[in-house]
Amino acid sequence: MSNILEKEYPELNITKKTIENIRKHPQLYQNVPVRVAMGKIYTTEEFQKRSDKILSTPLPGGKPAVLRRQRKK
Repeated sequence: MSNILEKEYPELNITKKTIENIRKHPQLYQNVPVRVAMGKIYTTEEFQKRSDKILSTPLPGGKPAVLRRQRKK
């Protein structure tokens, strides 16, 4: 039997349609954080853009913390 923590899961892709479905069926999302239940989440593309901007921001020492985040595909 394999360990569930070591299992490879596919990457979750959140689209505008996903957010619309969350807003149409809130009763299915009762045990999640309020922001998710209300559909106030980023799409995958919005999150990637925001993440890249934040990770490329220079630290007070003058160098960026991380140049680019590598994502598995």
